[in-house]
Amino acid sequence: MTAAQSARIPWDSPVLRVALASTLVGVLGVTLVSPLLPAIAEQLRVSDGRASLVVTAYTLPGIALGPVAGALADRYGRRRVLAGSLVAYALCGVAVTAMAAFAPILLLRAGQGVAASAIFSLGVTLLSDAFEGPERAAALGVNAAAISVGAAVYPLLGGALGAAGWRRPFYLYAVGLPVALWATVRLADPPAATDRESGFSYIRNSVRALPRRATGAVFGAAFAAYVLLFGALFTAVPFLLGRSFDLPAVTIGLVLSVSALSTAAVALSNGRLAARFPPSRLVALGFCAYGVGLLAVWAAPGPAVVAVGALVVGAGQGTVLPSIDGLLSTLAPPRYRAGVFGLRTSVIASGATVGPVVFAVAGSRVGYGPALLTAGVTALLAGAVGFALVDGGDA
Repeated sequence: MTAAQSARIPWDSPVLRVALASTLVGVLGVTLVSPLLPAIAEQLRVSDGRASLVVTAYTLPGIALGPVAGALADRYGRRRVLAGSLVAYALCGVAVTAMAAFAPILLLRAGQGVAASAIFSLGVTLLSDAFEGPERAAALGVNAAAISVGAAVYPLLGGALGAAGWRRPFYLYAVGLPVALWATVRLADPPAATDRESGFSYIRNSVRALPRRATGAVFGAAFAAYVLLFGALFTAVPFLLGRSFDLPAVTIGLVLSVSALSTAAVALSNGRLAARFPPSRLVALGFCAYGVGLLAVWAAPGPAVVAVGALVVGAGQGTVLPSIDGLLSTLAPPRYRAGVFGLRTSVIASGATVGPVVFAVAGSRVGYGPALLTAGVTALLAGAVGFALVDGGDA
């Protein structure tokens, strides 16, 4: 089998299909709801800040509960935990449509977030279990592409459905129910460990089973990637486009969609890239792309160059994310793989939560231009250091 053949995308695999469907359901959690926040604030008579808690309540559980979801999956089986999480996710989402008060909505969104932490962890775990080598890289690339396509399309879908009332898009979460049934029918669990560990012991042993130095570098790269994605791209760039170039929201959204589609296009090529380059080199290359793209945004004389810079950042994201998942799938022993990817979910949720705060504070104090300049230079240096370590045989 040639490298090109082994790097093919295994579209005929039921595991890949179920994992992609589950990922696409999970991505609905934030991207479908974001366009609805102004209407929620108006209809429920809450401030903009309180309305934004509809998103925060969803993302926060992933920081603490990602490893717990992984422990449950390794102990009781991927299929059972994934199907149960999809059902809980769907029921909590649809139940929002029956709520007239704000507090119960936040509780239901937190319930969705708990379920989503398992859905995202198990999607990549299933792919890591089922495939090896470049074919695994191709499958993980498709999964990353699905996230980006959802990020590009779902806000438009949420806005269109929300035109008839902010509750209507929440009915779409019911799609998790047929996906749960599909997962139950088509998935088979790997053999369970005969000596089951308690939750805390399992998480502790998951960490101990990993090579400390390499895993720290991979988790650090994942955290930094999501800080840049949610902080620089999703927070600083929109403010820069709105305030410096006076662009309307629809145009800003178009720029972000182009970036997301760029991520998807590059991620779909991950199998072919992984057949030619080690994943550590691809991560370094992706951070160089972050740096070049962010510096282009900082120096842009007009919105067209900002869009080009955002496209380059998106390409970096499509290189980094599946490569990080590929590295983790190699580092993690099969017994603890779901737990390790649960830790990965906690790390990226932390980055996604911290990033907007860091860039919003920096933007208010020194301006978004200097913040983007600093981020671009830092990312470029990180990529250069990564290349040096790979070439020196230390990564």
